[in-house]
Amino acid sequence: MTATELKNAIHAVTPGAERNQDPAGDEFLSLEDLVPVKRDALQRELRRTLAEIGELTRENRWEDLLALVYPIEKKIPELVEGGLDTEVRAKAAFALGHLNRFDEAIRELSTCVRREPADFWFHSSLAYNAYNSLYAASNREVFLRGKPRAERILLAHRHFQKARELRPDGVTNFYREGMLFKQIEKKAEKAIPLLEKAVQNWESLDAQQKTARVRERKNYIKALYQLSSALLEKGSAPRALQLLKRCISRDERSAYLSLVYKYFALGKVYFHLNSFQQAKDALVFAAECEANRPVDFIYELLARTCLAMGDPGEAMKAIERTPEKKRRPYYRWTEADTLCALRDFSGACRVLRRAMERDRRSRHKALIRLARIEYLLKNFQQSMDYAADADR
Repeated sequence: MTATELKNAIHAVTPGAERNQDPAGDEFLSLEDLVPVKRDALQRELRRTLAEIGELTRENRWEDLLALVYPIEKKIPELVEGGLDTEVRAKAAFALGHLNRFDEAIRELSTCVRREPADFWFHSSLAYNAYNSLYAASNREVFLRGKPRAERILLAHRHFQKARELRPDGVTNFYREGMLFKQIEKKAEKAIPLLEKAVQNWESLDAQQKTARVRERKNYIKALYQLSSALLEKGSAPRALQLLKRCISRDERSAYLSLVYKYFALGKVYFHLNSFQQAKDALVFAAECEANRPVDFIYELLARTCLAMGDPGEAMKAIERTPEKKRRPYYRWTEADTLCALRDFSGACRVLRRAMERDRRSRHKALIRLARIEYLLKNFQQSMDYAADADR
């Protein structure tokens, strides 16, 4: 706003007010007049900017949103100068996160947190961007390794913890920090208490509270699923089954999670409980739910289930559901086990050698199987050689 515009605005709101004059006789604005009027103008500008941001957000127009306000210091300098840019920074960070520009989003949110350290949403958003950046790195969408990755993990934990302190009855931040431990750090034992708290917090709400906080229900369902998975990993298959059944039941109408993954998980739990017929039924259903895309992980576990049931012929039928050129190394290991059950040891050896050629990192698993086969065939020197290679 120019000096003339400010002067006109003051005259409009104080039509009969006495004007100050400089020695030349021209009117000028006093500090008392200037500050409140300028502040009101900035507030109007902030409301207009946030309204535009809201419209662009509803339409997922992230690039256009950033073109409007980012970089903050260049696009809205008057709001920065007036100290009214914090909320705009948070909105810009939201758009940056959607575009995988996590470092920039974290930088903006760090400013927000520094200015308003007791704001739940700023801590939660900062933690979520740090957490998402780690997922993106795992999927090779961004580069994040070594010390920067370790620092990013600590950053996510610090702000998840602060968000949980500010809202201890929440669901989402307990779930997300649990996933940070489970999926990023591979520490299922540390994830379990957080996932349990996410489930407990939702289930302790009354009907009215659940309606008001319905957006958190999705993360409650996902917490049930992931808690079941973590408990199974730590050897608590009976409780894992109980929670997974609850997840399937509660998600029947909402369908937040795919039937494929829920019933694959159910088959996996039954497999660990040695309930092989129930495992087979669940896995067959899971495969039928996703007939239009590769589900090799389902067929591999189905083959192992059939082997456990003493039916290698049915196991081979499951193996053959995936084209040979698309069989990954872990799939090949189960294929070799199936061929051994069919007494085709030479075929099993060929499969394992191909697996070693494709996968150098876990070739020791193929070598161990080759050592076992040679041992069964009484080729003891060859068995020892394979075992020594696996050990190396």
